[in-house]
Amino acid sequence: MSPHSFWGYINPFRLIRGGPAIGGIHPLERFREILDRERARTDRTGARFCLVVFKLAGRKRDTYHTLYHITKLVMSRVRASDEVGWFDKTAIGAILVGAGNDGAERFVSAILGSLPKDLATPTVEVYVYPVPGAEGPEKNMADALGTESPEAAARRVPIGEPAKAVAEAADVKPLPPVFVRQLPLWKDILDVVLAVVALALLSPLFLVIAAYIKIVSPGPVFFRQERVGFRGRKFMMLKFRTMKVDNNPSAHEEYLKQLIKSDQAMVKLDEKKDPRIIPLGGLLRQTGLDELPQLINVVKGDMSLVGPRPCLPYEAREYDRWHAKRFDSIPGLTGLWQVSGKNRTTFKEMVQYDIKYARRMTPWMELQILFRTFPAIFQQIKDHRVKSRAGKETIPSEEGKEKP
Repeated sequence: MSPHSFWGYINPFRLIRGGPAIGGIHPLERFREILDRERARTDRTGARFCLVVFKLAGRKRDTYHTLYHITKLVMSRVRASDEVGWFDKTAIGAILVGAGNDGAERFVSAILGSLPKDLATPTVEVYVYPVPGAEGPEKNMADALGTESPEAAARRVPIGEPAKAVAEAADVKPLPPVFVRQLPLWKDILDVVLAVVALALLSPLFLVIAAYIKIVSPGPVFFRQERVGFRGRKFMMLKFRTMKVDNNPSAHEEYLKQLIKSDQAMVKLDEKKDPRIIPLGGLLRQTGLDELPQLINVVKGDMSLVGPRPCLPYEAREYDRWHAKRFDSIPGLTGLWQVSGKNRTTFKEMVQYDIKYARRMTPWMELQILFRTFPAIFQQIKDHRVKSRAGKETIPSEEGKEKP
């Protein structure tokens, strides 16, 4: 056994990382839970906080020696309301409740200035949540994710980016990994295996649907649309085209704004006969067959088999800050909301279902949702037929403008 391996085995930090808090330093998993809690508190109240991370790289012996001094200094300078814990194997994190960028800079300067000169200088990262100037529970995702004017964005620290960074553009900023839990490995394996098998088995059906769309409607077979996914990253989602090309998305945009701000059920805008939908396009949408190409998105890693519905960029701009927790999980073909009532639920209930899934996902929960999807589709078809007989009014489509 090498000296470094021996030191790594007997060092006291090894016990702290995996056990209960010792001397106020939380283990890794507990610290992540606390970070989630503070983020939820901020989403409700608007009270900001800073996350300061001291990272070290190099020989284990040197790293642990420096961490020993850093932890002593951090614990001597944090307040009773602050939290300290392991951010990863060689990094200590401090959550400074109520502190902004200036307070974090003073805290870091005091720690680094007190370190012995012979120790390695750690890399320090400072994250602010939410964006300075966007405090208050009434603020929406336009503030929280940086969807403001370029001039205003340039004067602010973007959410979760290092505090010295500057916003580059007026658009939805991806939520950084530091504020979101990593997806479990089993989910990646399950997604790829099942998606590849499904693509192989359903390839004849793909060809039949593609040929039909090409025959009955001029234009492309696939509909491509930009969506907002995991951590706020954008991607191009695929669907079979079920509408005529060059439709105006303004009606759908206004309808979404109304749904987000109201308590009405999440009814699709194409519940009845819509002249923009191609022949049998409504059937493809009701059965979910139009979404089969999203299996390709699953293989690429943009989507999952199970997860929240991927939203549109202009939809994300209308979100309140707490709605952003939908982005804590990778979007899916089906999800807890889809099998729990879907069109019978409100937007608020949909977000609550998505957050519940992101926090509690397990392999068993994943399989349950997949098996419950088929009865949910049959129920959706049944509900549509009932509404058709009742003569509901025609309303526009979710897809918005379709592009060739």
